[in-house]
Amino acid sequence: MAKKFQVVTRSTPMRDEPDPFGILTSEILYGETVETISHHGDFLKCRNLQDGYEGFVIKAALSDEILEATHKIIRLHSFIYSEPDFKTLTITYLSFLSHVTLTGAEENGFAEIIGGGWIWADDIAPLNHQSKNHLKTAQMFLNLPYLWGGKSSRGIDCSGLTQLSLQHAGILDCPRDSIDQEKARFGKKVEFGDPENPDKLKSGDLVFLKGHVGIMVDESNILNATSRTMDVRIEPLHEITAYYEGGVKSVRRLT
Repeated sequence: MAKKFQVVTRSTPMRDEPDPFGILTSEILYGETVETISHHGDFLKCRNLQDGYEGFVIKAALSDEILEATHKIIRLHSFIYSEPDFKTLTITYLSFLSHVTLTGAEENGFAEIIGGGWIWADDIAPLNHQSKNHLKTAQMFLNLPYLWGGKSSRGIDCSGLTQLSLQHAGILDCPRDSIDQEKARFGKKVEFGDPENPDKLKSGDLVFLKGHVGIMVDESNILNATSRTMDVRIEPLHEITAYYEGGVKSVRRLT
């Protein structure tokens, strides 16, 4: 029988097999919940209940005590302090869109988290808070290291960057992988490259190439997390198309 668990570490890797050296396919953030599919020694095969993505997660990162989250992190990452004072011990830090549950206590600009610790109140917002400008959200990750399967402030991949940016904009059903994001139903397709309908690219457009996705900053430049340079950067779209067979496959516009 499927059972629900909650991530209680800063984030936990989701891997392609029940092995600590297995390939990282995604990350599950603090406070997110999973549903078990099967047991494999120290690992559980799980389904991330936020996006439906499946993979193997180590049991030690999970708790069967589920706390209903009240808020989410809206900064790239936020420190958790032992006391409501920035000079005190930092217990850990949490990445963007991690889920937290507050006690309701506030002091000195900090909010208390159930389970221990205080977080700067400006770093969080209620779970239903949305920031419609997904490009502005993605720009927070500029210069972050590229990490295949990454979805946190320690490193991120192209589809992870897109997913987090869209989730913060209220598109909660955005899939994890670029191939599924391209097939998704949010927004509308743009007939880019059709000589009879030469629609120009716009800021915020999602551009899909073979195995890759990025977000247009303007009609010429794209923001993407790329393994070519191992970071998140803005670069001319025409300079990267040569690296992907077939060039631009499709464009999706959200507004």
